[in-house]
Amino acid sequence: MRIHHLRMRAFGPFADDTVIDVDALAADGLFLLHGQTGAGKSTILDAVAFALFGRVPGARNDAKRLHSDHAAPDVVPEVELEATIGGRRLRIIRSPEFHRPKKTGEGTRKINARASLVWVDGSGPALTRIPDIGDAVIGVLGMSAEQFFQVVLLPQGDFARFLRANPDERESLLERVFDTARFGDLEEWLRERARESEADLGERTAALDRLAGQIVAVGGGDAPAEPDDEWAQACRDAAAQDDSRSAAVLTSAQAAADQARAAYDAGVRVADLRRRGGEARSQLGQLVRGEAEFAAATTALAAARRAAPLGPIADDLDRAITIRRQADRGVDRAAGRFVELDEAEAWCAGREANSIDPDALEQAIGRWTTESGRWQPLARRIDERPALIADIDAVDTRITQCGKRMGELSELVERAPERRRLAAESLTAATQMRVQVPGLRTEHERLTKLVVAWEEREKQRASARAAERKLLDAREKQVSAAEHLVDLRRRRLDGMAAELAAQLVDGQPCMVCGSADHPEPTVATDGTSVSDADEADARAAEQDAATHRDAAQARHAAIAQRLAVLDDTLGEMSREQIDDDLARSAAALADADRAVARIPGLEQALGAIDAETDAWRRELGECESIRSADRQKAMSLRETLTALDAEILEATGGRGGITERLAELGELIRRAASLRDARRAGLDAAGRHDDIAQRLGERCVAAGFDDAAAMRAALATDDQITAWEALLTRAGALRAAAEATLAEPDVAAALTADPVDVDALTADLRVAEEVRVAAAREHAVAARRHAVLKEYVAQFWSAADGLAPLRERHEELRGLAELVAGRGQNSRRMALRSYVLAARLEEVLVAASARLRQMSSGRYEFAHSDAAGPRGRRGGLGIEVRDEYTGAVRATTTLSGGETFFASLALALGLADVVSAEAGGRVLDTLFIDEGFGTLDPEALDLVMGVLDELRSGGRVVGVVSHVEELRARIPAQLHVIRGENGSRVRMEGMAVPAVGG
Repeated sequence: MRIHHLRMRAFGPFADDTVIDVDALAADGLFLLHGQTGAGKSTILDAVAFALFGRVPGARNDAKRLHSDHAAPDVVPEVELEATIGGRRLRIIRSPEFHRPKKTGEGTRKINARASLVWVDGSGPALTRIPDIGDAVIGVLGMSAEQFFQVVLLPQGDFARFLRANPDERESLLERVFDTARFGDLEEWLRERARESEADLGERTAALDRLAGQIVAVGGGDAPAEPDDEWAQACRDAAAQDDSRSAAVLTSAQAAADQARAAYDAGVRVADLRRRGGEARSQLGQLVRGEAEFAAATTALAAARRAAPLGPIADDLDRAITIRRQADRGVDRAAGRFVELDEAEAWCAGREANSIDPDALEQAIGRWTTESGRWQPLARRIDERPALIADIDAVDTRITQCGKRMGELSELVERAPERRRLAAESLTAATQMRVQVPGLRTEHERLTKLVVAWEEREKQRASARAAERKLLDAREKQVSAAEHLVDLRRRRLDGMAAELAAQLVDGQPCMVCGSADHPEPTVATDGTSVSDADEADARAAEQDAATHRDAAQARHAAIAQRLAVLDDTLGEMSREQIDDDLARSAAALADADRAVARIPGLEQALGAIDAETDAWRRELGECESIRSADRQKAMSLRETLTALDAEILEATGGRGGITERLAELGELIRRAASLRDARRAGLDAAGRHDDIAQRLGERCVAAGFDDAAAMRAALATDDQITAWEALLTRAGALRAAAEATLAEPDVAAALTADPVDVDALTADLRVAEEVRVAAAREHAVAARRHAVLKEYVAQFWSAADGLAPLRERHEELRGLAELVAGRGQNSRRMALRSYVLAARLEEVLVAASARLRQMSSGRYEFAHSDAAGPRGRRGGLGIEVRDEYTGAVRATTTLSGGETFFASLALALGLADVVSAEAGGRVLDTLFIDEGFGTLDPEALDLVMGVLDELRSGGRVVGVVSHVEELRARIPAQLHVIRGENGSRVRMEGMAVPAVGG
């Protein structure tokens, strides 16, 4: 994999577009990535990882904060990477998930992650789905994200910890790099199969034990310690013998019970026949004694049957008598009410009203009806007169009300123009104030910003004084640290000269100048002894002091620049002047806002005045129209009333009233009609009564009765007739049944035989049945026990036959599961997955040893240890170092800081070689080495640089991330990450064409 181009925007500390031309930077094969702490060096590596895999290494990925805090919240964070992987050139653009402010309202909106992949060389279609892009990158790169983070972004701190870690911690890292999941799955599969086999074996054994227990529970006795087939067969045979014995006993008991049942049935039959014969003789005696009662019932039943058809006619005669009497009373009442009227009494002329002919009454009713008809139309008009007078009064009232309302409306219409003028003037004034609001608000905002700027200037002045003190202090510390470093180097040089002088021998040449004369050799003193560690500490202290000085100086310059901007903004204005202007501006703005707020209400009020005025004018016109119409209506109603009164006067001649005469005629007609109807009903009732009386007399003589009274005496109710019939029928049936029973031969024979003792026969049968039931119960239990034992013994034999091979297979499977899990017969205590990781680790150590021998001038190489750990802990992942100077194998924890660094670097490079080979031999053309160079002395640094030169000469590009000052002199091509208040930017140094930096 070779990286060509990297671009970041709103990513980490990089707020603006930051473009890095990696091809130009890596033209020499080696470049340095340096900058202040927190500037964003690791962010550049994170950007490479994020572009490829959509995530960043380590804990930074968990934070989910990739959007730059220096960029605006709505700027989309984005990373673009162009690289060649596996001979295919591609360009990936990714944007992480982030939150941006909502365009409307408060709060934020989540923006989902997005990505795109374009094959620059046209070797494949463009992709936009994030899962597809991830699969494509892993496929062409040949490694996962974890492998990439370990073998391309070489974190030296991680490998130093790996070097000193215990086997469990090493296993965790190796599992992330090498895919051993399938071996773990195999271990888990074997463990699961062993657990299933153990559960199956336990279940089968428990089933066998349950069957033995069930055999004991059914057959009785005690179970042996190891139940076997012979024991089961013995239990089955004993049950079979009990079954045969109980069957014989049941057969004997059944025969005795059958004999007792036959004797009992015969005795009960004889006793029943004797009982039936006695009951028949008793019934015949009772029938002889009731012969007189049966004869009387027969005679009464015959008379009732002859009188039954005549009963309805007698009932009709009774009803006709009642109706005739009621009709006569009705005629008397109607006649009395009719003659109460004077005109009716005069019409009767001495005749009895209840004897007047109905036809004469009908003629009188016709004459009176004709007279009433002549008076009806005029009467109806007289009834309408009160309503006519009420209508005239209502119309007069409406005319008065309309006149009053018209006066009120006229007054309102006259006052409307003045009201509208006042409302229009108020609206005009408020509209003029609205025009002034933008200017007043702009002035108020300007003065408010001036107040804020004044307060900020006071704070910045205090900060400037503090920053100036910190800058002076930082400069003093840096100068002191630099002087101390120079002094240490001078003292070390003096010490080196003294060491060389101490090795001089008279007559032998000096290894420095070659002279055999040594006139003034340097003499060592206590003050000239300076170690590498002392110089390194002093150099680090000087670098830290310089970093703090630069930071303090940048902070002081930023504050000074901000103060200059604030001074330009405020000018010569005082705080009192600003506060006074702000107060006046706020008051004017508040007045204007209040006036503007009243504009909608004033506009509505003006519209309401116009609407009310129009409504009043319309209502005034409507009232005028209504009053004119009511006046015309009142005149017409009065003319109608006058004409009606004149017509009544003409009709009556001033004598009486028409209504009274109509009422008198109506009552006369009603009473005459009532008398007519009553006379007709009385005549009808008398005729019907006479017809029914004659017909009843004739039918009674024909039925054999002397008169109707004799017929009525013979009548009987339906229930009485039914009772007589039932009595006679029952007596005949009882007689026939008794005679038939006595005529039966068996009954006659039983009556002549001796009595039977049924109780004794019942007792004998009960005893025999109890014996049979007990024998049957015992046989059923024995038979059931035999059948159940046959089933259980068969199941026992089947379970015992399948248990032995299952136990053998389980032991084999359990041993294999323990073996691959590092237990049991596994003497190394290594699980299968650990064994595979140990083999991978051995490959890594072989590749890393070549690097380590080169970096240590042939002194060190790695040694793999597969010994088990203390207290039985798993082995196979041990790392040791063989010292060729002493021939001893040492623990990695005994290495010094510099030795630990190049041992870690060798491990990292060896791991990269192995993973690259495992990924199909893909060459990782670009590597990043992160920190650790500060622990090396110059000689060790030369060796490490030699290894890096070797990697470079092999065609790889190596990026070194370090703070070490000496590397800046050794590596010309540099990418300097510069931290700033508005975000970080990059600068390419030692190149012909610099990169574009944010």
